[in-house]
Amino acid sequence: MDSMPKKFYHIHDFDSRRNLEHYFSDKEDMVFGEDSLKFPMMNLQYVFSRGFIRGDLLIDLSYGSIIHHLYSASKVFKDIILMKFTEKCAMEVRRWLGDRTGAFNWTHTTTAIEELEGKR
Repeated sequence: MDSMPKKFYHIHDFDSRRNLEHYFSDKEDMVFGEDSLKFPMMNLQYVFSRGFIRGDLLIDLSYGSIIHHLYSASKVFKDIILMKFTEKCAMEVRRWLGDRTGAFNWTHTTTAIEELEGKR
């Protein structure tokens, strides 16, 4: 079995949109859906809503263009700084923040967090 060559995402091209579609979309057959979406959101909602983690400023160093883990944090932290490793990742987040055409659709995650918070 041949091993794949090493990839350094800060040097080589990291396809942020492909990563979102593959691991974080609302597709039924999504790879690791429970692990990449539901489990982190459930646990973060728990710790933030109980006050186990709180403060004025949160610095997020997550990989790619993911933001779903920040919903519960946004209710606790006054300011959140997102640090992204590539310009493409930052651009993908800016599209979503600006509600621009072509932005990744995170509706399935906002619905899930509302269900966890008892709002649905």
